[in-house]
Amino acid sequence: MKRALVLTYDYPPCSAPGAALRSAKLVQYLPEFGWAARVICRLEPGPAHAEALRAGAPEVIRVGPVTPERISYQLASWTWAKRMYPRAAAVIREWSPDLIYVSCPPFAHALPAVRLARDAGLPVVVDFRDAWSLDPYADGGWIKHAAKRALCRWVIPPLERKAIAAADAVLTNTPSMHRAYIRAYPDARARIHLVPNGFDETDFGDTREPPPRDRPQLLYCGRFAGVGGRSPDILLQGVRAALDAGRRFDLAILGDDSPALRDAVQRAGLQPSVRQRGLVPHHEAIDAMRHADILVVCQAPGRNDVTAVAGKTFEYLRSGRPILAIVPPGDNADLVRRHAAVHAIVTDEDPSRVAAAIGDLLDRASRVNAGMAPDPAFVAEYSRRHIAGRIAAVFDAAGNVPAADAGA
Repeated sequence: MKRALVLTYDYPPCSAPGAALRSAKLVQYLPEFGWAARVICRLEPGPAHAEALRAGAPEVIRVGPVTPERISYQLASWTWAKRMYPRAAAVIREWSPDLIYVSCPPFAHALPAVRLARDAGLPVVVDFRDAWSLDPYADGGWIKHAAKRALCRWVIPPLERKAIAAADAVLTNTPSMHRAYIRAYPDARARIHLVPNGFDETDFGDTREPPPRDRPQLLYCGRFAGVGGRSPDILLQGVRAALDAGRRFDLAILGDDSPALRDAVQRAGLQPSVRQRGLVPHHEAIDAMRHADILVVCQAPGRNDVTAVAGKTFEYLRSGRPILAIVPPGDNADLVRRHAAVHAIVTDEDPSRVAAAIGDLLDRASRVNAGMAPDPAFVAEYSRRHIAGRIAAVFDAAGNVPAADAGA
């Protein structure tokens, strides 16, 4: 069994479960393809991490940042990278891995990972779950917007060039991101791979009876605040317009119970029709998806040609439920259009179009069988096990190691 040292800021249990899933599912399935893994990740305060430490999983090492995230997320990630480095060096000496895999963002540990690999004579695979210098989002006020633009133009590119030049392989996770990085780094074209996110088939094995409801339910899973310029306003205004037009339904939001969202709901006068909950266990979110009448995904427009795909989109598609996608033109819209049997896509920020899409989907969803099956082609291509096999093949090629005899 070959050995991969996984360096990732987020890893379950953590407050950013979406960011952690790719690494966690990769570690789960890698042994089927001939790779064992050890993980170095962030230690968060709180009962979940305390329980994880008591459980004492030997393959997961948790390192705390010097700076708390409540002060600065970016500063916390850089101080974590500094503290992670000696722990990773010790693991390399003691465990003798065959390869280093680094999952970003945040990106602060990308260059330390490259340096660790160089010093140990190991191949390194850098996984850009999101774009770094080509980040399409410029959220926040004008000061933050200007600072981010300056960083992406002047500060980040030389760091990114060093990481990509030294990496044996770079993973990107959407077609537009893959194309953009090949354009930006043509000399690294052969080392830049497209490996998307996906869903875990085992999450969908247990079938439960849907809860009784008086009205149809729209479901949004995830956060709004602080995620790539994402705002709830267009969705909430569309919901308000649909209700004013006589439609009867509720909107459930799982994963965001922030004061900012509560204020937005109140401003729209939607308190009777919107139910908010904070983070829930992943299996509860999956169960809610399978029983919703319409699943909602929202993505903000970007400033360049790179478009993201929300992680929840893959689980939405696996559920087989109707999907309302309020997204810019690009990868997320294309994925929904290709694989969702019942869907509506709104690519401009027009609440009246959102309201019309809600009405159309409510009419169509009432005729959809609750047990509607997902697209078989989607299931085959985007399962986490299949994706782990693709990443393992990249590992094999990066390390010039013969591929394992595991099935795909």
